[in-house]
Formats: sequence, C-alpha cells, structure tokens
Amino acid sequence: MAKYTATIDEDTRQRIHALPGGVNFSAFMRKAITVFVEALEKDPDLEPANFIIAHTARKDITDKKIRLR
Repeated sequence: MAKYTATIDEDTRQRIHALPGGVNFSAFMRKAITVFVEALEKDPDLEPANFIIAHTARKDITDKKIRLR
C-alpha cells in the first residue's frame, strides 16, 4: 500500500501534539480521508475550497429497545 504524505504548518503540528492523550487522531484522520475520497470519486472536479469539515453528534441508541430472545 502506498504511503501518502502532506506538509502541514508548524502551528497545526503543535496543536496536534497538544491534543489530550485519549484522542485517537489517526482514527479521526482515517474517517476524514474516507469521506474526502468518496466525495472526490463522485465529483473529481472538486477543489479544496469545496470542503468543510464539521462534526455531528453520535446517534443515541439508548432509546431503542433491545430484545434478547
């Protein structure tokens, strides 16, 4: 598998290193890259300015009744 790299500025690098230890940064990046690639597969003419990264609340499954029978 090919390894892709991209340069980031020093401020961003410092902010990544300052994240709390419990934050799995690579998991977030894998998800973001997956969404990004899917969008580019649908429309390869997109530019970086076309993307906005936002988060959504996780679906609350506590209201669903689980039947174990």
